[in-house]
Amino acid sequence: MNAGGFRLKMTFSPVRLRDALAHRRVKAVFHLLTGTAATLALTLLSIALVARLLTPAPYGVFAMILALGQACERLLSFQSWQPLIRSGATIDLESDQASYFKLLKFGWLLDIGGGVAAWFIASGLAIAGYLLFDISLQNIGYTLLFATSLLFNFNGVSTAIFRLAGQYRAIATIQVVNALVRLLCVAGAYVAGAGLFELILIWTITQILGSFVNFAFAVRLLPRPGFRQLLKARAQGISSRFPGIWRFALGANFSLTLWSSAQSVDTLIVGWLADPASAGLFHIAKRISRVVMQVGAQVQAVVYPDLSRIAAAGKRHAFVRVLVQTELLLAAFGACCFLAVLFVGEPMVRIAVGPHFAGAVPLLIVQILAVTLTMSGSASRAGLLALGDQRSLLRTVMACTLAFYCAVFPLVLWIGPMGANIAHLLFAAIWLVGLGFYLRRAISVAPWNEATGK
Repeated sequence: MNAGGFRLKMTFSPVRLRDALAHRRVKAVFHLLTGTAATLALTLLSIALVARLLTPAPYGVFAMILALGQACERLLSFQSWQPLIRSGATIDLESDQASYFKLLKFGWLLDIGGGVAAWFIASGLAIAGYLLFDISLQNIGYTLLFATSLLFNFNGVSTAIFRLAGQYRAIATIQVVNALVRLLCVAGAYVAGAGLFELILIWTITQILGSFVNFAFAVRLLPRPGFRQLLKARAQGISSRFPGIWRFALGANFSLTLWSSAQSVDTLIVGWLADPASAGLFHIAKRISRVVMQVGAQVQAVVYPDLSRIAAAGKRHAFVRVLVQTELLLAAFGACCFLAVLFVGEPMVRIAVGPHFAGAVPLLIVQILAVTLTMSGSASRAGLLALGDQRSLLRTVMACTLAFYCAVFPLVLWIGPMGANIAHLLFAAIWLVGLGFYLRRAISVAPWNEATGK
């Protein structure tokens, strides 16, 4: 069945499927990486303009407002794309279209519920900050403004539709357009000499707009009657149609919640235990280093559906080959980025955000190293999810997160923002070791089809 360029039918033939997946995977990685590179370049230009408008202290306030919203979104959203892709990869759309829409409705409701919860918690924390810590009413108002963007986050179901349809070029294009719109708005604010309020307003509006555009284009890929059928679909009985989907969704979400807590609240911890200026320097280093992390996330986005299909076909050798190739690619890319930052990081930061942010350079070097180690495990994480072993992933994330929080508070009090980076290094080391151990065990016990294993 082909509806609007959408095709989803699982057929596992021997060598032909493997070659097709490899060819499609390379094209998908290329589209996502080029789109991600352009998006991140535009985003870094936006951040550079913001940093030049603000000194480190007000930029630290700006960074902490964004960090609070992003932390609540990542901690409370269900990341519905994970269970949707894992279950959707097994659906034959020609014979079971009703199950596909039931699955998408389930994911959409998860997105809405997670967005409302994130908005409620972020708003509550902002008000508590005013009552308990005497944070200025103006900054609380800015935080409440940005928190409204959390109510419109439907990106989980949109991501699942795009990736199941193989529309990676569309994902890349939408990301680039949204980043370009934000850059143009920030450039206008820079010319006009805007302040913190205008910048928060720009981030809020562009985030809401990006979510709606993403959802609107994803809906166009649905089989007819499309959006109307999605509205009519009922999520009741989802557990009987897809056994274990709730367990997988909750387990994967909990592990991602723990993971995101360490990755999202670090800026808030630095601002709390040090000062807003330190948080600003730390955030600059973090935003640049996240260029590397985003590449790992996008490559994982490509290999996860393929690994799910290969695992469903019982093809052990193909599964291991994809994992090894992807991990080597990510490790080599991360190493190149680390060396580049080591040698040209200081002039790059001075040119991009100005000399008053030069203190971010040592932070950036250590951040890139931590991110490189973390990113190198992206394919292993996708492999565990494809094998349905979210329990082992949860154990690994719990160990990483515990180590991070045990280290970050005393280290930040002792050596400032660099302490948060060292805590991330500890997180990354435990992450790599844990993933390697559990993935080898999961592969050894999985029910592979030996007849087609090669």
